[in-house]
Amino acid sequence: MTEEDRLLLIDLKQNTQHLFGLYHQLEQENKVLQEELEALRNKIESLEQERLELGQKNEQLKIANQLLSGKDENVEAKQKINKLIREIDKCIALLNK
Repeated sequence: MTEEDRLLLIDLKQNTQHLFGLYHQLEQENKVLQEELEALRNKIESLEQERLELGQKNEQLKIANQLLSGKDENVEAKQKINKLIREIDKCIALLNK
């Protein structure tokens, strides 16, 4: 083996070690990013649930406001109440299955 071959082999070994180091670094970074992604997905899910709950509360408050107003809007309020009752009945039916 010539001196040039030995130097090329040493250079190749150093480059290979450097690439393995970069690979392990990227693996760690990927792991951190995957954990962050999962945390953000969980946060999105909880915020979506909160948004749905707030939307339902808003609808309930609108209905209550219409009932308390005593105006001709009572027909619309009764329709919304009937819709809610139907939804509750569907839920009960699903629970009974």
